[in-house]
Amino acid sequence: MSNKAFSSSNQKAVIIDDEIDTCLLLGMVLKRFGIVSLRAHTLAEGLQKATEEQPTIIFLDNNLPDGIGIEQIKKFREKAPSSKLVMITAMSGLRDRALLSGADGFVEKPLDMTKIEKIIV
Repeated sequence: MSNKAFSSSNQKAVIIDDEIDTCLLLGMVLKRFGIVSLRAHTLAEGLQKATEEQPTIIFLDNNLPDGIGIEQIKKFREKAPSSKLVMITAMSGLRDRALLSGADGFVEKPLDMTKIEKIIV
């Protein structure tokens, strides 16, 4: 996981998760650091926002209504190559596969806000 610090100016995040509570909670944490967050509840919507916005960071859930997040990491890498990508999922056994697939980080659900803050600071 990179220790790259984020400057608060013009930083954006795309949160791709079908759980609205997760999006809201993560969005509140990001807002404290001056990072604007955009939400997507499907892979298709998330990929579109990541491509259009080229965010600083992408938070990607694994189980989404239209597919499996870990299977799309390479596509996100192609469409938003400079974005940091962090998998967020309750499936802890996917950590190694996510990192080998190109994720920069992995955070288990329920989300530990301390770990999230370490990623963005």
